[in-house]
Amino acid sequence: MFRDRIKANYNTLSPSFRRLADFILNQPLDVALMTATELAQQMDLDAATVVRFAQTIGYTGFREMLKEIQKIVKEELTASYTATLDTADDAELFRSLLENEKHNLTLAQTQLAEQTNAILPTLTSARRIWVLGQDSCAHLAALCAAELQRINLPAEPIASDPLEVAKKLKEAGAEDVLLGFSLTRMELEVADAISFARQRGVRTFAFSASSVTAAALAAETTIVCPGPTQTHTLSFTGLAALIAVLVAAFAARHPERATAARDKLQESYRELLKLRALSASEVDVESL
Repeated sequence: MFRDRIKANYNTLSPSFRRLADFILNQPLDVALMTATELAQQMDLDAATVVRFAQTIGYTGFREMLKEIQKIVKEELTASYTATLDTADDAELFRSLLENEKHNLTLAQTQLAEQTNAILPTLTSARRIWVLGQDSCAHLAALCAAELQRINLPAEPIASDPLEVAKKLKEAGAEDVLLGFSLTRMELEVADAISFARQRGVRTFAFSASSVTAAALAAETTIVCPGPTQTHTLSFTGLAALIAVLVAAFAARHPERATAARDKLQESYRELLKLRALSASEVDVESL
């Protein structure tokens, strides 16, 4: 099996081969969908290096290794869940589909890599945090920005259309961060915004359903939250969960900042309620 071959040879691999090994072990689902050229581009290597890696761990070439990865990934996905779509009971259908979403979260857990360690420090020191998504991911971006604001981080959602990106990011620089959400390979505006930001030195993160979406390939760092389903719909469970986890992780690492943000919000809300009560007491209902 490819995992066993990688682990058996890992200690003798070169640094570039180890990078490939880590990626294949952590994200086999994405590798199963890649060509040697696409994998090489993802890892900033040449295709020949990918082929040599496969030969080094005992395959005749990349194609043989890929076929085994695809076979094992398919078996693991099938074994992990089998949604019952033809049941007449809607409650059973819901339960079955929820099992599918639980599986997606498990996949997201297994694909977290060391790159994740860069997120919290970068957000903590950021001057501004721009968050964007396209189509349905625009709603996820708005939710993420709102939740980051709740813990007093300088986040702001922006539309992914070129004019809005140009207006918002024209003066962006190395102290800023861009978070892009992507579910499919069709969200090209998000990818363009990420590339535009990187040209200006902005730190860029893609939260993506796959490591081969345009946004994921454009970003400096990508966090993958797979979303396979057995229907003709996409799952955004992993991306939505990542927002909740991101905020909770910040609160865990910086409890004093999270507590201060909560207390300030509560104090502000109490003052607003007092004003509202005062305004209501001064209203002459009879004259209305």
